[in-house]
Amino acid sequence: MSSALLIEDLVKRFATGKPAVDGVSFDVPAGEIVVLLGPSGCGKTTTLRCVAGLEHPTAGRISIGGRVVSEPERGVLVSPRERDIGMVFQSYAVWPHMTVHQNVAYPLKHRRNGGGDVAAKVRDTLELVGLGDYAERSVTSLSGGQMQRVALARSLVYRPQLLLLDEPLSNLDAKLRVRLRDELRRILKQTGMTGLYVTHDQSEAVVLGDRIGVMREGKLLQMAPPDEIYNRPADSFVANFTGASNVLLGKVLERKGEHATIDLGAAGRIEAWTPQQLNPGDKARVALRAENVRLGERGPANVFSGRVIERRYQGMQTVYDVEFGGQRLEVLELGTAARHTTDGEIALTLPPDQCWAYRDEGQTAVD
Repeated sequence: MSSALLIEDLVKRFATGKPAVDGVSFDVPAGEIVVLLGPSGCGKTTTLRCVAGLEHPTAGRISIGGRVVSEPERGVLVSPRERDIGMVFQSYAVWPHMTVHQNVAYPLKHRRNGGGDVAAKVRDTLELVGLGDYAERSVTSLSGGQMQRVALARSLVYRPQLLLLDEPLSNLDAKLRVRLRDELRRILKQTGMTGLYVTHDQSEAVVLGDRIGVMREGKLLQMAPPDEIYNRPADSFVANFTGASNVLLGKVLERKGEHATIDLGAAGRIEAWTPQQLNPGDKARVALRAENVRLGERGPANVFSGRVIERRYQGMQTVYDVEFGGQRLEVLELGTAARHTTDGEIALTLPPDQCWAYRDEGQTAVD
């Protein structure tokens, strides 16, 4: 039966330097998929390995299905084997001397709850992952994507309380990765599995996760549904890491409720949503996605006049570099025909709710 995961104030320190995981807390209700997203070294895989029991936390508490499996302060540390979890790694980790059926059946023969009709369980699980016709094949004859399906089936066949997935699609080619990504969510939802998934790929996180946790330098910056992560990022790192590549620099003039007025200098003033307590005079960074700029349009607010200084046609889309008042924007326009040229002035609208203002603490535009 799929069970909930609860992580409270998790800390993991290695020999030197900052903690790899620094006070992380979140829960995963039964049947939900949570994705930990962030750059290399942010602590997401270390968090997953602590849940698995492959790393020993320095502090904090981890509970699976209401049972505490790790709490260093009380000397509690349940072995990985006794946590009733499944794991899927980057590498396929299949046994090359076995057939597909033998690989998937193996866990059932080594678990107390693995009784019953082993053949039926293996057959049903292989059907679930789309390998029903491959049971008697050697795994060495399979493609990379098929071998990863075998690894997934082997982790699902005994219906663990929790499934942990550590960048399982990273070794696949781009087209196969997209196809298996979509199928993976269907499979997990069909089984009702509770899942913790680790990736640095934003598109994977959005498709797979019921909620996404963005991590940086061992800290969990924001945990929220995908649309909230993308439309209401908690800080400039979350905005930038999830694709808000445009950054406009200015100074706060005033803040009313959740919106602030920012002076962009020669470019003029801009209205922006902000989750932070900005005060008049504060330096600010306004983040904006390239696809949210409305080029050649005049909306009700945040209308500016700019000039296209470069155009890059990319087949299914066109990317423009636009300059206005000493600021520079990248604008993405979908469609197979480029509608704008590099001649003369052009209107552009920056929708206030899609402009996000944060305190400028001196970081570079791309973290």
